[in-house]
Amino acid sequence: MGNENNHSVARKRLSTLAITTTLAAVGVGVVGTGAANAATTSPSGHSQEGTQAVAAPVLKSAVTAGTGATSLTATADLTGTTVDPSIAAASTVTINWDGAKDVQTLHFAADGTLSTSKVPHVYTAGGAYDVIVTVNDGSKTPPTATTHLVVADATLAASLSANTTKKNSPVTLSLAGSSVDQSIKAATTTVTWGDKATASFAGDPAKISATDAKLTHSYAADGTYPVTVTLNDGLGTKTSVQTETFSVKVSETGVVVLQAAGDTRYETGTQISQHQWASTGVATDNRTQAKSAVLATGNDFADALVAVPLAKKVQGPLLLTDGTQTKTNPIVVTEIQRILPKGSTVYLLGGEMALNAGIEKQLQGLGYTTVRLAGADRFATALQVAESPKGMNNPSHVIVARGDEGKNHDGFADALSAGSYAANVFGAGDGGSAVVLSNFKTFDTDTKAYVQSKLKAGQQDVAAVGGQAATAMTTILGSDKTYVTAVGHDRYETAAIVASHFLPNGKADQIGVATGTVYADALTGGAYMATVNGPLLLTDPKVLPAYTANAVGQFSTQEINIFGGNVAISPAVAKQIAKLVNVATIGKF
Repeated sequence: MGNENNHSVARKRLSTLAITTTLAAVGVGVVGTGAANAATTSPSGHSQEGTQAVAAPVLKSAVTAGTGATSLTATADLTGTTVDPSIAAASTVTINWDGAKDVQTLHFAADGTLSTSKVPHVYTAGGAYDVIVTVNDGSKTPPTATTHLVVADATLAASLSANTTKKNSPVTLSLAGSSVDQSIKAATTTVTWGDKATASFAGDPAKISATDAKLTHSYAADGTYPVTVTLNDGLGTKTSVQTETFSVKVSETGVVVLQAAGDTRYETGTQISQHQWASTGVATDNRTQAKSAVLATGNDFADALVAVPLAKKVQGPLLLTDGTQTKTNPIVVTEIQRILPKGSTVYLLGGEMALNAGIEKQLQGLGYTTVRLAGADRFATALQVAESPKGMNNPSHVIVARGDEGKNHDGFADALSAGSYAANVFGAGDGGSAVVLSNFKTFDTDTKAYVQSKLKAGQQDVAAVGGQAATAMTTILGSDKTYVTAVGHDRYETAAIVASHFLPNGKADQIGVATGTVYADALTGGAYMATVNGPLLLTDPKVLPAYTANAVGQFSTQEINIFGGNVAISPAVAKQIAKLVNVATIGKF
């Protein structure tokens, strides 16, 4: 039995540990938003006879950056971090705050917990830091959690009370949400109003009174003015200066008229996109950041007719390209690259006869994901856009518009005004509506079945825009009183009727006008109007229809956008539109 009375149980660390790490969220900690959390355990693998296992250490870490006056102060919350009491005295936690030599050491209490679980740290300057938390328990591979933290000593959050105003009417700048760390003593906020006037503020912008007279400015002359707001923390680092830019349009009446006019339909489309969508990765660009883009052929209208509500849904522009070519039009692909980072989605409408396979291959080669929505013909493509989970995803509402070629190649006319209506008004409470196409006054079998599936007694989830679409609806048995119509004497009155449904209160921030005789500008312009929640009216190139003139005069608006150059809409008609709202000068889009 040997040394039975002297036998003791040896307690030792296991030489081999199985490390299991679960990161609940290891990401970017942005000032004022969220935290990066990590939970790490290092369980004992097993114990041999005569050996008592040591409980695995547990590392729980949540590192956050401060905000406002304490924006340079980060906090590591280590609540729940423990080691076995038997090794507590010999174990520590280290926090490496900058991934280099700024290291802080914490000690465990006798019970294996930390006496201090929330640990603050003050950075001397803003920047990106890798914060590494390690439990030093004597193992060869100690539990570790890394958080990539972005610290900013200053935050600029600026906004204007109006982007369109009358002469001598005040525009007010708000700095609500702007701040600097309490340690910053030399911060300055500067405003350049675009007409040689400037304003400057010293110190923390959070302490600037919202009623400070220097935050308000009036313009004495018509024009478009670039407004720049700059916050400089005075430290002279890479992150010291933050800038935001705005554009203020000033006119006699408070209404501006702008015109998008490229030499080709492709250039006009890119001009419209440039007016609305921000350059990717440019934080100071106050235009909207696109999430996707929709691409359709500019050689025919059919596929693009149903694209407007899709462009609104996927949050991007509708762009046109020559679908017969093997590559996207150069200015169009340049615009896609300007607004979308690699990995974003570009939706292609129509099959390879509409958009050449080479176009899709080119976009994929540039790092974009492509989704092609296509059917055997224009009617099937419209259904694919309506039904596909990658398209409109079968919304509860649907708009029917004529989509056949037409005797005079103008079957598109009524559908031009339907897109923004579908995106914003009809079925808006249920995610908008899709647009499907009638074949003149009839339906193909599949479209008829789809439309019929939306008809419900006591509800009106279907709208027919234009006389031919309304006639097609009568071919569905039992459809009476289950749909609404917008039918005018001609395409111009139909568009005005659609606008009246769109604007029951007679107000819209923006109104669009495009030619009703050519489809291209109305399609790309219609997608723009969909995103700004405004209607699209139509005009004859040489004569402003009474229906359109009455609609422009009827609605209260801040901006009228004319889509198309002097061939699409003559200078005389454009001036007549501007005169309706007492604007003498038409600006560039």
